[in-house]
Amino acid sequence: MTSWGDTVLVAPFEIGRYEVSNRLYTSLALQAHLDLPPDPAYPGLGSYFTDNPDLPAVNMSAVEADSAADVIGCRLPTAAEWEYAASRGLTGPIGMQFPWGDLAPSEAGEPANYLAGDDWDSRNLDGYLFLAPIGSFPLSSAGLADMAGNASEWTRPESLSCRIYGGAWLSPSEELRIGSWRRLSELDRARHIGFRLVR
Repeated sequence: MTSWGDTVLVAPFEIGRYEVSNRLYTSLALQAHLDLPPDPAYPGLGSYFTDNPDLPAVNMSAVEADSAADVIGCRLPTAAEWEYAASRGLTGPIGMQFPWGDLAPSEAGEPANYLAGDDWDSRNLDGYLFLAPIGSFPLSSAGLADMAGNASEWTRPESLSCRIYGGAWLSPSEELRIGSWRRLSELDRARHIGFRLVR
């Protein structure tokens, strides 16, 4: 297990440009013989998985996400891979930077779906009350969408737990920084956590 600031060798890998959508996850889950996760019950969004194909899939455990990814020869990214992908194109110490650079989201023109203004009542300043369709915000300099905000992202389990990166639609701006992460059990699920594919 690594800590922030450790030097880690990252082998070549490919990472999905977008978070896994409901459309893709529904197909992968069917092939992997997985039940769809419980509906996250967002107000006004109907049946989340069937009525919103372009929103990021959320509310699955890391184990379920990895099983779904395996159907097409992919997996969850490691923590080191996720950090590397989020920091591509940046210079200097990256832990306190955002995937777009040093500027806070409000100073950078709200380039992510997050708790805009760091206040619940102004959270739709970025255009969305809850999750946004994948790819709704500018791509990072590495050509990746939503590495900050929208849905937080699972990384590969380490000793039965996983790091969650990227912040989400309900995260204050500080949680969008590349060096910000939380740890959850690989069996936990939350209505704001999704994933992207790596191979």
